[in-house]
Amino acid sequence: MSRPFISAPLLIASLLVLGACQATPGEQFSSQAPQSAHSTPAPHAQSSSQSSALPSTQDPAETQALSAINGEQWVTSLEPLMAQVGEAPMVFHDLRLGDHESFYRVVVEFSGEGVPGYFQSWTDAPVEQGRGRPLPVAGDAFLDLAITGTAMPSSDELNAEYYAGERNLELGPLDVREDGTFEDTTHIVIGMDQARKFQIGFLDNPTRMVIDIQK
Repeated sequence: MSRPFISAPLLIASLLVLGACQATPGEQFSSQAPQSAHSTPAPHAQSSSQSSALPSTQDPAETQALSAINGEQWVTSLEPLMAQVGEAPMVFHDLRLGDHESFYRVVVEFSGEGVPGYFQSWTDAPVEQGRGRPLPVAGDAFLDLAITGTAMPSSDELNAEYYAGERNLELGPLDVREDGTFEDTTHIVIGMDQARKFQIGFLDNPTRMVIDIQK
C-alpha cells in the first residue's frame, strides 16, 4: 500500500495556521467583564425631610460613635453656657440627625471660629424666636435650645454659608426644627414623644454642637 504524500508547501501552510491560533507568550484571556477601579454603591431612597440626616463631614467621631458625646453623663437639664467667639463669625451651616444604637444624635454645624453657647429649656408649646408665633414641631415634649454667639446672615458672604436645608428633620420619635438665627442666637427645637435624657458636647474642625438624646 502506498503512503499518502503531503507536499512541502501544504505542510508549511498548515503549521502557520496552527501557530496563529495559539496565544502569544504573556497574553491572557478572561471571560469576566472589566470593572472600574472604584465602585459606587447604589443610593438609598430617602424622604426629603431626612435628606440632611446623612453627615457631610464624614468624621468618625460624629458618624461612628459607639457612645454618647459625654459617655454616661445623661441629664434632664443644663445650666447656660457662654459662647467663645473667634475672629471669623460662627454661621449656622448644617443640621443633621442620626440614629445610633442607644441614642439619637442631632448635629448643628457652624462655619467660622469659636464655640457656641446655649440656653436650654423644656416647653410644651414652642414658639418662633422674635415673633412669638407657634412653631410647627411634632411631639409631646420639646427640648428648646437657644444657641448663642452665632452670626445672622447679614451679608452676601455670610448668607452663602448659611444653612439652606430642610426646616424639619424627622427620625423615630424625634422632630428637629430649625427656627433661624436672630440677634446672634440660632434657635433649635427638638420635639419628641416624651421628655428624654440628653447630653450636649462639641466637636471641632468644623465647629459642631452635638445633642445626643437617649433612646
